[in-house]
Amino acid sequence: MLKMPFFVLLALSICATVVFAQLPDETSGRVPELDAFHKPIYALWHEAWPAKDIAKLKALLPDVEKAYTTLAAAKLPGILREKKAKWDEKLQLLTQAVKDYRKGVDENNSDGILKAAEAVHMNYEQMVRVVRPVMAEIDAFHQSLYLLHHYYVPEQKMDQIKASADSLMKKMVALNAAELPKRLEAKKEQFAKARKNLDEAVKAFAEGMNAKRAKDDIAKLESTLHTRYEVLEKVFE
Repeated sequence: MLKMPFFVLLALSICATVVFAQLPDETSGRVPELDAFHKPIYALWHEAWPAKDIAKLKALLPDVEKAYTTLAAAKLPGILREKKAKWDEKLQLLTQAVKDYRKGVDENNSDGILKAAEAVHMNYEQMVRVVRPVMAEIDAFHQSLYLLHHYYVPEQKMDQIKASADSLMKKMVALNAAELPKRLEAKKEQFAKARKNLDEAVKAFAEGMNAKRAKDDIAKLESTLHTRYEVLEKVFE
């Protein structure tokens, strides 16, 4: 039996570690820079703005600008790649709000400061909604679907595809049992229809895997599944 040199084994080990280390980061929908922006926003919105404390709003501007600069340079994780256009759109609005905030402070315009600070908070909330899942069950489902759609199916990794089919079946059970938040009651009928269609696609995909259908057929079933998931997500836009 041939023995590999130690440095070759070490290199292979490092490569494998890097590959496996990347995937969990890809499936996390957290944006740390957005989370960090909450600290100055909290002081702005829950303390200074309600009290119309112009002096404090002026004092908070450097913290807001610093957190904004970091946020503007942030990169979305892979699982949020399809939301980049919406993210960029909201970021532009936040950019303008921060500029208006600076202008209000420079001009010592109290009304301008209050309006801009309100706009900063509103647009921050909009960015949170872009990346934050409406329901935990949808987020859990998407984490499995993301790896399946962007890695396993394109690379034809059949063992992982089969494992993903099993995982999605379980996560679909949880999603079917989940209740829509009351604040979204108006979307109940639309959500129910989209969820039903997704459920059918998940079952068809799992059945195709169990029947050992051809790889092209599996890819088509997964494509339909992914499309129906996107329709479900659009219910909340």
